[in-house]
Amino acid sequence: MSDSQSINRRFNRRTFLRGALLSAGAAALAACAAPAPPQSPSTGGEAAAPAPAAAAVTIKFLTQGGNDTDFLRYEPLIASFQEANSSITVEPIWEPGGAIEVQTKLLTLIAAGDAPDTYWAHSYTNSGQAVRSLQLDLNPYLDADDEISGDDFLLAAYKDFQYGDRQIGFPRETTSTVLIYNAELFDKHGLAYPGEGWTWTDFAEAAATITEGEGAAKIYGTADWHLNRNTWIKMWQKGGDVLSEDRTKFTMNQEPAIGQVQEIAAWHHDTGVHLPATVAEAGGFTTANLFVTGNIGMFPQFSVFSGILPAEFKWDIAHLPVDAGDTQTTRVASAGHSIYSGTGNPDASWQWMKFLGGEQAFRHWVEATGLNVPSLKVVAESLLETSADSLPEHAQVMLDAFAYGRPEPVAGDWIGVHREVQPALNSIYGVEQADAQAALDAIAARVEELAVYVPGA
Repeated sequence: MSDSQSINRRFNRRTFLRGALLSAGAAALAACAAPAPPQSPSTGGEAAAPAPAAAAVTIKFLTQGGNDTDFLRYEPLIASFQEANSSITVEPIWEPGGAIEVQTKLLTLIAAGDAPDTYWAHSYTNSGQAVRSLQLDLNPYLDADDEISGDDFLLAAYKDFQYGDRQIGFPRETTSTVLIYNAELFDKHGLAYPGEGWTWTDFAEAAATITEGEGAAKIYGTADWHLNRNTWIKMWQKGGDVLSEDRTKFTMNQEPAIGQVQEIAAWHHDTGVHLPATVAEAGGFTTANLFVTGNIGMFPQFSVFSGILPAEFKWDIAHLPVDAGDTQTTRVASAGHSIYSGTGNPDASWQWMKFLGGEQAFRHWVEATGLNVPSLKVVAESLLETSADSLPEHAQVMLDAFAYGRPEPVAGDWIGVHREVQPALNSIYGVEQADAQAALDAIAARVEELAVYVPGA
């Protein structure tokens, strides 16, 4: 039995539950030549000369590495890849931490003249690196290789690794934001479940109906819209955004974006349907804690459900509300892999990249390390089929959302942008009740500095 068959056989409910619990919720350089086109077969009477043995090459792969799960994620794949590609040795460079730590290591190695050929990447750092042309454009390879295609991946996740007309990597794991709701609370109040055609008016009315009680026993209609990533979705639907189209100007302090911020503020301060904006204000409990205890009716969440699996009541997921005439959209964020544009081994690096974008790698990640939402369609879809008894009834929603979802408007130091925007929103939505216009105007200049930041420049 092949490794792939063995993995398929073991890909079951136990595997998904373990995976869900492990998931947490991450100078211009010369581009290398594209792969040579395949040689035409011989048409003469003589037998074609045997191809010379491929020269041995070692490629370096920079990735996360701080615990056993990190090592398990790649070491078996490196062994399998090297067995199938005997002329290529993959030398891992393990770097503990997330997107910022790996990017810092990448830039340090480049500056030292010891750059990796390939590396783990995150959608939050892709744009800043792309400004410096750090990633090799994969389009020439995709055009010449029919073994892998962008169509193999969930659409919005694939777009997380695009910059302009360049394909700068492939996604590995991904998430889409959906609406999680407590079906028992909807039943208790005779409310129809969120579904097709659900508008923001429907949402607000349901939230108001569900909200009841006082103090620690209070049940809130909704929660987590105070998080910048969720506020942004509501802005996007109405045509607003964090930055201008060229990603240089802050636009949250303009209509239609600021109107959505003010509406969410009203959920906190006027109607009282929204859980207090911070964990401290919510009595030290997280949204997941309070959802599981039945104190929240519905909230937006990216598609990792580990925190709510202990719920003993019926819960489900749905698409986010959208008003007629607005843009149906949601937030998608992904991590994956890129090839360094300065690599001296582009063809060998492509073979490794293609392997990491294939079914064998994705099934390994699901089985061995609990990858929650694989970006490869065939594996993501099989997850729904084989784990139907442990997923919400409408789990297909989280995959369907990739057809209309979008990445954040990542630019410059995007993690820095997050760190500026969230405190401003907390001041608006929280006990301070800051004026939205003033609070957002106050961070505009700093956000614009961060948006044009070039890492390592």
